[in-house]
Amino acid sequence: MKLPLSIVIPTKNSMRYLEAHVQGLRPWIDFVEEIIVVDSYSTDGSVEFLREHLPAGKTRFFSHPPGLYASWNHGVQQAPSTYFFMATTGDTITIEGIKRLVSVADELQADVVISKPTFRGEDNQPKKAPWWPIDDMITTLRISNSRRLTQVEAILFTATHPEGAMLGSSASNLYRTATFKRFPFPTEFGPAGDGAWAWFHAAEITWGVIPDQISSFILHPHTGVHPQKHTSQGKPRAANILSESMHRWLDQGIVDQTTYKRLRWDQLITFLNSYLDAKMAFDTDRRKAVPWALNPRAWQNRAARNSAKQRLHQLKREILSLPSPRN
Repeated sequence: MKLPLSIVIPTKNSMRYLEAHVQGLRPWIDFVEEIIVVDSYSTDGSVEFLREHLPAGKTRFFSHPPGLYASWNHGVQQAPSTYFFMATTGDTITIEGIKRLVSVADELQADVVISKPTFRGEDNQPKKAPWWPIDDMITTLRISNSRRLTQVEAILFTATHPEGAMLGSSASNLYRTATFKRFPFPTEFGPAGDGAWAWFHAAEITWGVIPDQISSFILHPHTGVHPQKHTSQGKPRAANILSESMHRWLDQGIVDQTTYKRLRWDQLITFLNSYLDAKMAFDTDRRKAVPWALNPRAWQNRAARNSAKQRLHQLKREILSLPSPRN
């Protein structure tokens, strides 16, 4: 059965990952409508390898200047299918996983379906998973099967995770092509473009969530964290963009007054700013030459950050009318 799906493969000197990457695609590549390769001027043989190993009849190649999200957007604009899957090099998904994503997207009429990947290093060994927004969704909302997020939930989990991408790993997700042609990834946030995308659009799209682990994501050793984690410089912008987005959502009738009041928006943004300010102060301490653990003020800033984060998430639970977690 043909899936209404395009695969978008962005590359930039990705040769070290491509053999395993293509092997991961092979179990389900025949089921998709088209493959779109967007290469950012590779010089290591990446394009030549993909031309040799991808089916010629359904693969198109494009060149685009370097720029992660600009390249993603260019690939999406070429996609003809109902959905697209961003096959970031090195990350993989099972055939059962991709079929489940399509089935859930159809069932929920979702613009995005997100799931949680497993994590491994470049040596293919399992790695400890970072705590992402989807972990909080699954735990807090007790998600045991696929379901849609309500608008309140989508806004809350975006606002209470300003340093983590709501989209998580694109290797775990399915996207509705028309939605991302209308709302492309922002390109002015460096490696945090997909995180910022949720700040702009959380309320105006339909989010689907599944708890299944159907994909594998590489944690690169030079960061030790998700490469889309925001920089400290970018973090305070989350509250500003969310505030601007809320004004737009209200003006356009995307969010109604009942939802706005339920969100306790002024209080939510105040708590978010307090958290971001405290986190930035502690991040500044950690970047200093002297180890932060020897700096009493750093300990104070760390405590302030943790306290602000706890208040922010407690407010989220109150808005959702959920009990506090047991200690």
